[in-house]
Amino acid sequence: MTYKTKHIAQKKLIAGMMMIFLSACSEGDSEAPGSAEQTGEPAVVASTFEITAASTQTETAKPGLPQGPVVGTVTVVPGTEPLAPQSGGGEAIPLTGPTDAQIVTPAQEEKVARFTEIAPDTVGGAKFKPSPILQYDLGNLVASTAGRDDLFVSYETATASDDVVFVTPIRGQVRYPTPLTSAAPTDRFPIIVFLHGNHSNEDPSYEGYDYMAQDLAAHGYVVVSIDANWINGGSPIDGDSSSQSRAQLILGTLDRLRQIDASGQVGSDNEPGPLDGLKDKLDFDRIGIMGHSRGGQGVSYAIKFNQTRLGVTEDDLRASLIAHPDLFKGYYPDLLEAVKPATEATPGTPRSPGVAAAPAEIDDDKFAAAVKEYNLFYAAGRESVKPYDFKGAFMLAPTDFDGNRGINNVPLAVLLPGCDGDVRDLQGAFAYDHNRFGPASDMAPRYQIMVKGANHNYYNTVWTRDDQAHSYFPGELPQYCDASRQDGIRLSQDNQRRSGNFLISSFMRYHVGGEQKFAAYWNAAARLPNAACPFTDGPCDEWVALSVQKGVDKRKLIQRFERSGSMERNELGGSFSLSGFDAASSCPMELDGSGETVCTPLDAFAITLYSIADHLELAWTKPNATIATDMKNISAKPYDTLTFRIGVVRPAGQEINVTLTDKSGKTATVAASAFTDALYNAPRKMESGLPMTDDPRDRPFITGRMKVLLNMVAIPLKAFGGVDTTGLKELKLTFPRESGKVAITDIELQNFSRETPPAALARK
Repeated sequence: MTYKTKHIAQKKLIAGMMMIFLSACSEGDSEAPGSAEQTGEPAVVASTFEITAASTQTETAKPGLPQGPVVGTVTVVPGTEPLAPQSGGGEAIPLTGPTDAQIVTPAQEEKVARFTEIAPDTVGGAKFKPSPILQYDLGNLVASTAGRDDLFVSYETATASDDVVFVTPIRGQVRYPTPLTSAAPTDRFPIIVFLHGNHSNEDPSYEGYDYMAQDLAAHGYVVVSIDANWINGGSPIDGDSSSQSRAQLILGTLDRLRQIDASGQVGSDNEPGPLDGLKDKLDFDRIGIMGHSRGGQGVSYAIKFNQTRLGVTEDDLRASLIAHPDLFKGYYPDLLEAVKPATEATPGTPRSPGVAAAPAEIDDDKFAAAVKEYNLFYAAGRESVKPYDFKGAFMLAPTDFDGNRGINNVPLAVLLPGCDGDVRDLQGAFAYDHNRFGPASDMAPRYQIMVKGANHNYYNTVWTRDDQAHSYFPGELPQYCDASRQDGIRLSQDNQRRSGNFLISSFMRYHVGGEQKFAAYWNAAARLPNAACPFTDGPCDEWVALSVQKGVDKRKLIQRFERSGSMERNELGGSFSLSGFDAASSCPMELDGSGETVCTPLDAFAITLYSIADHLELAWTKPNATIATDMKNISAKPYDTLTFRIGVVRPAGQEINVTLTDKSGKTATVAASAFTDALYNAPRKMESGLPMTDDPRDRPFITGRMKVLLNMVAIPLKAFGGVDTTGLKELKLTFPRESGKVAITDIELQNFSRETPPAALARK
């Protein structure tokens, strides 16, 4: 069965929507401040982020989801009622003054601090009591790993599982908020979905994110953790490296929840079940999805399939039973019993007539009985239900085997563990770099988060094998990630989960729940709370490198390195020059999932730079090598922050003196290390001469395999005292260390809303 033979009416509907979308994209003013850059990335059908009032009218969904309550088995797990939630705390702590030293020339009357506050922890301020864990089995989804057609050829992947219909159980566990008082809440609750990765399908890894689920439920979120073990290695799909099946599992689970919200849930006795209380309580306008490892890649496909999936029919399942019986053998034997095998032709004899060959066919009665026994339901498509409104997507140490592009119109965060020994090439960096620039209508921000010392597995409390110690590639792993070394930087399981809980929960509460108290952190203006720090000992921002890419309405690109002339001209049309460097190489971005650059990298770059964004590679052996670019007297009035991404390849750290000159000739210089931890590869505080020298503890690793990413430097424009930012003439980046090798890209002006009152920041 292929989608190339799907219904013509469906294709016409999607084609029409694509034409409307593309025509809207062509109307933008490319010269206006904050306008979109030309990226060549594929567009998607609709936006789910900051949709204007005129675009929120959605065609009434045609009937498609099963009618009536969901029949399923739901079990309350004994002993899982959490302790009383923490009602106090959970608020930001203002910082009264600058906390970092900085170089400013000429001197300012008042220094500008990197951080304005300490972010709230995600535990305090609870308003609900989390329910106990409810483990559910809500039947079996009939879905397809493809979910595409000829209109979306950019989504095509060359995997053996393309166009295959399969059946997977809808299982997992739920926690939801219950009122702390007798008054039942009348509001609907946002939905957060977790999806684990690929591993032994005997391990209940879906249980491993409960520490986050408890906190989110205590703050008013329904948290569903999906059991994807049927898809993992050893199953008929055998892991599905494309993770398209995982995307269908996310959407199918949401379909079941939508049915529960409409009609409730009953057991096999037709009596209301434990999830029946969620009827009329689920908010499908506020959904967040988090996927770990291959689950992260499943999240990226869920965003795309959400707009394009065509659904699966009974005829599709019948055809798959005949064409791919191995997908059902041992798991759904009664479905296979419904298949009448094909018969060969029998030649006639003088005494008996011949029998013609007969193809395999389905016994209708046996098929109907199996459908009822397995509680089957069919994946809905765009033709039957409206797309889900994803307000946030978090990819945790994800795979990206396909070089997935077109993940647009949804706030996206990608977390990269610095000591990942499983996805050792940090494929999530591919996903971030490929998708950091969206189409002209895309207002959604993107975030890259590198957690130094974190490994692949410890974010899950069940899936806890030390991937660093048991890696398939031990010779390629950084020595500083060795947990047995006293001079290493590895985080323990508890320390890693503390930061993971804050990063994932605060992202969801900010973007899905609209809780503006987390805005400062996700706009790079707040310190990590102590609860997110190793041993709860803060400050600890040197452990987490946050990069922020705002939507097209909040950024102005000055320079990237995708064009052939990018070493001579910037994106504003001004000159771009280098002085004092011994070598330079401009590297466009590769466009598949291989992670290979399409340039000839400078010596030592090929094995150490894990980002694949188009970038400039630089090497020097004398101090004060300089990048200079003409800003064309641009006004930075719509923006409040100068940002760029930097990867320090040699040695462990670098300083950058950043100079802005205005149209009248006034200049100001700021030491970038006062506003970032991206200039030093190990998690060290910028003191004792760092980053102008290297910490002695890090010298054994400088020439080893340190995992280097392009991370963000973000300097508030107010730090450039005396400069008129309404007319910027020139930007200089000077490297004062005596030698070094770095990569740089994405020089931009961005609006991080540093001057905006917190109440106005929600969902931005």
